[in-house]
Amino acid sequence: MASHPSPATPPRARPLAVQITGVLLFLFIPLVLYLYVGHPEPVWLSLLAGVALMVGHRRLARPYMTRVLPVKCVWCNRVLAPDAPSEVLEVRAGKETLRARCCPGHRRGAAKYFAILDAWRWPLRLGIFVPLLLLLGALLLTALGRDVPLATVTAWFRLLIGITVNLAAFGYLLGLLAPERSPVEVPFPVHNFFLLGVRALLWVFRFVGLWWIWKGASFLLGVE
Repeated sequence: MASHPSPATPPRARPLAVQITGVLLFLFIPLVLYLYVGHPEPVWLSLLAGVALMVGHRRLARPYMTRVLPVKCVWCNRVLAPDAPSEVLEVRAGKETLRARCCPGHRRGAAKYFAILDAWRWPLRLGIFVPLLLLLGALLLTALGRDVPLATVTAWFRLLIGITVNLAAFGYLLGLLAPERSPVEVPFPVHNFFLLGVRALLWVFRFVGLWWIWKGASFLLGVE
């Protein structure tokens, strides 16, 4: 099993550069969602650009995660000084075991959140990847000139993704009652959690998820 050890003395980092880079890498995600959900004309170009950004994002975000692993709190996103007090959370992603650094008192929150993701991995995966595949299929058929109810598929995508991410975000509160495990398994691309930190992502999931639930449901119910 591959492992990324956390050095005894983490390297010094420029906090502003670390934070700006994380934000810029995170912005890939809403841009991809805009291309898929808004699908500006021509649809084939939106689809192609979205897929290219998804593939390219991993190639950029993964090295970023490796660099910030020993210097940034995975929960609150604070850049820690080399000699600052901290805790270590072991995170397993596939065959790798990562040693994520946390501010004192923040390890528990991150561990509980990852634990709930692991416990609910299949409902969450189905709630994300099934709507995504359906939307990508509808976009591809539209790009090929087929007549498909793209607006309806997009509304279902918004609704189901909104429900799923809110399940993950509010399910974290239930995770606080669960026993801790170490290392904790992360069943989704782990590098995304190091861009803004887990705490900020939870709020993004809640606000955007609720907005998407409203948008999807209102379209399907004909009240938009």
